Amino acid sequence: MAPKIQANPQKAATILAWFHKTAQAHSIKDLEKTLPQVGAISGMHVKDYLQALADDNKIRVEKIGSGNWYWSFPSDEKKAKDAALEKAQDEFDKANKTVSELQAKVDEAGAARADVEEILTETGGDRKTLIAKHTGLTKELEKLRTELAAYSEQDPVEVEKKAAETQQARIDADKFTDQIYSMESWLRSQCPGDTEALTNVFKMLYKDEYDEDQGGLREL
Repeated sequence: MAPKIQANPQKAATILAWFHKTAQAHSIKDLEKTLPQVGAISGMHVKDYLQALADDNKIRVEKIGSGNWYWSFPSDEKKAKDAALEKAQDEFDKANKTVSELQAKVDEAGAARADVEEILTETGGDRKTLIAKHTGLTKELEKLRTELAAYSEQDPVEVEKKAAETQQARIDADKFTDQIYSMESWLRSQCPGDTEALTNVFKMLYKDEYDEDQGGLREL
């Protein structure tokens, strides 16, 4: 249950220090008598301060018999801080691992782009190979965009770097697409007026990447 008032941090710290100093458990009845003097708070707000400290894991509370008992030892606070530190370290390690895996995928995408450029340079580009490479690279780009979005709250510098690399992949893919469009233009020049035949050829080559409205390769 949330406290009804916003606890004053300085007064809450004073009450916590008193718990550490007494080093024993206190009943709610005793605390309602003592804490107004210890923390300079209203007796009506004792339970609110206790709830706030309990919510922050500063004090422990257990129901013993018919009422709640409250206590806090310095060793308990140290354990809580150690646990929080360990949890933060685990989350940091997981984030680092995820970023490393994402970097590896970006590197793989870069290698794929290099392979495509080599094919275009050395052979001029086989039609089926061009389409297959284009499709695979497009899917890889979309996957990278999704993964980058999922970790946008991680290190801003690292994410910005990966976003730039993904953008470069997009630029390379656009260049690759231009090569395919050049191939389309050449085919159209070889078969002027034979729209149906060209459409069938493009559908066979592009498969799922064929755009009915454009009559050719779907844009990225």
